[in-house]
Amino acid sequence: MDESKLNTIVKYKAKGNKTFKDYDAVVLEAVKGQYITVEIEGMAPLKLRWNDPVYEGDVFGNTVNCTYEHVRDFTAKLVTTSTGQPSERVQRKKSGFPGPR
Repeated sequence: MDESKLNTIVKYKAKGNKTFKDYDAVVLEAVKGQYITVEIEGMAPLKLRWNDPVYEGDVFGNTVNCTYEHVRDFTAKLVTTSTGQPSERVQRKKSGFPGPR
């Protein structure tokens, strides 16, 4: 499936706000008439259930909805390319209350 067909826009409304904010998302999994799983950059994947005109979800009282044109059922896997640099290791600094003398 073409990657452009996986891209969609998710509308997110925080609990106290009245307006929706648009975010670009990638559809990871879709089952027609049941649910889609979308991933917004910097957030965990969200599972949105089908509610006749749109896919909707509720995350800690925040409303998330999405209109997605379903072509067929699929499951996709995001592949990221690494830069080849070794990962950084962070060690805990040993400090604090001094021991007995």
